[in-house]
Amino acid sequence: MQCSLLFRLFLMVCPLGPTWAKLSYIPCNESDVAIALSQIINGLQPRQLAILVMPGSRLFDADCVNDDTIQVDGFIQRLHRLYYKSVIFYDTELFFDYIEANLLGAIECVNLIFHEPDELSARIQERRLAHRLSLFIFYWGARQPPNATRVSFEEPMRAVVITRPRRKAFRIYYNQAMPTGTSHLRLVNWYDGDNLGLQKTPLLPSAATVYANLEGRVFRVPVFHSPPWFWVSYNNDSNNVGNSSEDPLDDYENLEYNEVNVTGGRDHRLLMLLAQHMNFQFMYIEAPGRTQGSLRAPDDNGESNDSFTGGIGMLQSGLADFFMGDVGLSWERRKAIEFSFFTLADSGAFATHAPRRLNEALAIMRPFKLDIWPYLILTIVFSGPIFYGIIAMPFKWRRRQLAVDVEHLGELCVYMAYIKEITPCVLKITHTRRPQPSPQMPPQLLQRCIWFTLRLFLKQSCHELYHDYRTKFLTIVYWVAATYVLADVYSAQLTSQFARPAHEAPINTLQRLQAAMLRDGYRLYVEKESSSLEMLENGTELFRQLYAQMRQQQPDDHLAFLIDSVESGIKLIADGRENKAVLAGRETLYFNIQQYGAKNFQLSQKLYTRYSAVAVQIGCPFLDSLNDVLMHLFEGGILEKMTTAEYEAQSRKMTKDQSQQSMELAAVENANANANTKSTEAKTQPQHAQDNEMISALNLRMLQGAFIALAVGFFTAALMLLLELFCRRLNLALPLRRWRLRWLRRWRRLKRMVRHQTVRIFAPHLG
Repeated sequence: MQCSLLFRLFLMVCPLGPTWAKLSYIPCNESDVAIALSQIINGLQPRQLAILVMPGSRLFDADCVNDDTIQVDGFIQRLHRLYYKSVIFYDTELFFDYIEANLLGAIECVNLIFHEPDELSARIQERRLAHRLSLFIFYWGARQPPNATRVSFEEPMRAVVITRPRRKAFRIYYNQAMPTGTSHLRLVNWYDGDNLGLQKTPLLPSAATVYANLEGRVFRVPVFHSPPWFWVSYNNDSNNVGNSSEDPLDDYENLEYNEVNVTGGRDHRLLMLLAQHMNFQFMYIEAPGRTQGSLRAPDDNGESNDSFTGGIGMLQSGLADFFMGDVGLSWERRKAIEFSFFTLADSGAFATHAPRRLNEALAIMRPFKLDIWPYLILTIVFSGPIFYGIIAMPFKWRRRQLAVDVEHLGELCVYMAYIKEITPCVLKITHTRRPQPSPQMPPQLLQRCIWFTLRLFLKQSCHELYHDYRTKFLTIVYWVAATYVLADVYSAQLTSQFARPAHEAPINTLQRLQAAMLRDGYRLYVEKESSSLEMLENGTELFRQLYAQMRQQQPDDHLAFLIDSVESGIKLIADGRENKAVLAGRETLYFNIQQYGAKNFQLSQKLYTRYSAVAVQIGCPFLDSLNDVLMHLFEGGILEKMTTAEYEAQSRKMTKDQSQQSMELAAVENANANANTKSTEAKTQPQHAQDNEMISALNLRMLQGAFIALAVGFFTAALMLLLELFCRRLNLALPLRRWRLRWLRRWRRLKRMVRHQTVRIFAPHLG
């Protein structure tokens, strides 16, 4: 009694607002319905209970019901005694909003509805509130459950209908008591107030128990050709869905289910294993557009919708049950479908062609990096002047010492500065001797030092430049540096590069890919309607910049970067006509490049983590059972083993094809050359072994850099010779011109002298 008074006081002081039903307390005894419903709810043991009371609904017996008020006092008190939270709604829209909020938070909610289910079930399906986390309990109150033609609880909606065949007896019908997928209500429990109450607990059978065995249920699985997950052979060459219409569902209402033939694949084997464990059957159908699916474009009004195309769109519209084949998880997709436990822990990557060989002409420059060559050149350039300074320094110093004022008288040396100091007059010495000859610096020493160091570093024969100990010691130091530090290191590096020719720097990061797209004109491709495309569209920083560059690859067609499949993208790279790259899942890229030869491709580093899983409809009732099987397969290493087995099968197939091709080639050569049996057996060896030998052999093409350097030396020598001849000609022309001018002046002077003498001789006679 005290609890009832406290509850009434709470309702009077704290009104629950307009979202709650109108409550009132009418003094009467607790009805059988209140007792039975509280026991039924207790059998579920929910975290909280949401109650919807519609106008005109009959909660209790006719003698305790008022049309204007709803008698809930006794029922609420019983729930509170059992420590259950409850909330009562009067407005249907607010009730649906409450359920939607719980589903967004992945919160399981139990809903008790006092209204006929035929109208509300359709609205629940329309609002997409049918989910395995939501249980809708309809209090029917009649003796028999509603007819199946009147009410249809379609999966994944979980519905319970409570009937009342007699006064204290209640029957509980459940639509997911069987795993067949049909929405038939089946009796799963009952309550008898005159006997032991609820017949068994828990109230409903668990989903793990019901869907552990699907009893041969047939599922529709959309697929498309996507090695190594599915190998599909199509019966027709055209896609089954054309241009999308205004209504997204129109594409699927007129869709024809085209069955396809799946010949193998990792996910095909996984699906067969799941069917064996869960006892179901499946039927492959062609995915619309042969793609995974992407968000549809906004309508004419600019309003975006959440509908998808492709196989995901079939799941979203309820026309398919499973979707497999490297289906990546993303936030946009989780709004339309649900994912199981991951079947593949993958990462994003891109593939390009293998690094090409660098130009052989520059091979002689590659033993040292670019930042070493400047220091090496400066060392060689300054070695000559340093050598000159070491040799010329004694001569410079000795010349300064001999410049002191000293006179020699025979063997006697007279210091004139001292004599001038002690005598008042300057002593003039007339009989002096010339100083003794001192060692002279060799002529053209600087040029000889420069050429000596150059010839020493280039390992050419050269004579000793000077005979003193300083010069010999420095020559030894230069020779050791040139022989052991430069020549040996250079020769070893050059030999190793000839054994393994240098290649381009690999493009294995997004930064290098972006630089290659800007500098070298690389083109990046991605599979249409894939998770990789969603990453580019919704990514940030580098992904957004790469997506903008991809749309500018061909100004005429902004969607030219989309390809039908990863396999077609690998074919584009294998053609080798242009620089191309393909962005996709790393496992998918790795498998496809194995088909065309792994040595021809370069796989990038892991860009981001991505998970692939089995896609199902939202609220799928058997998702928990499916996750249990997948987790057991993952923990046992079976998933990884299946993936490895698919790679090995493809490798064996490639080896078999190569062996067959080599045998056919050997047979043709044997027939043409009439070779013996031994040569035939030798020719049947794999061709790639011979290619490796040819690659490792040294040829003249690798040495073309040395011949080019020799040609450059010849050209430089010829140019210097011509320059020297030209300068010599100029040097010879200038003295000749001076000699000519000198003789011309002499000739003129002679003519003047002759003319003057002639005048002097003959002038008196003429006068």
